[in-house]
Amino acid sequence: MLVVTRIPTHRNDGSKISKRERRAFLTLVRDTFGGYSLEGPFEGSWIADDGQVYDETSYRLEVLVPPERVKEARELFRRMGKQLGQRAIYFEVRETGEIIDLD
Repeated sequence: MLVVTRIPTHRNDGSKISKRERRAFLTLVRDTFGGYSLEGPFEGSWIADDGQVYDETSYRLEVLVPPERVKEARELFRRMGKQLGQRAIYFEVRETGEIIDLD
């Protein structure tokens, strides 16, 4: 399963997320799931249920996980979003993708 989430460059209160803090999360993801792909940054915007508009910049993080570990990935990204001061975090699961070992 391909799991996709976003890592923001700033918290919802506007404070910047440091490169060191982002690197710590990426290292945790790599060590937990064996690797990741990071693209961006990308501009985006969303409206919360209370009408608050959030314009933000984020990186797209993709991780390949076996089906039985999708819940683990969801929980890790949920914790990551909370620690990064987010009100919400994008989480997508696709049923495609594989790593082809070329050895």
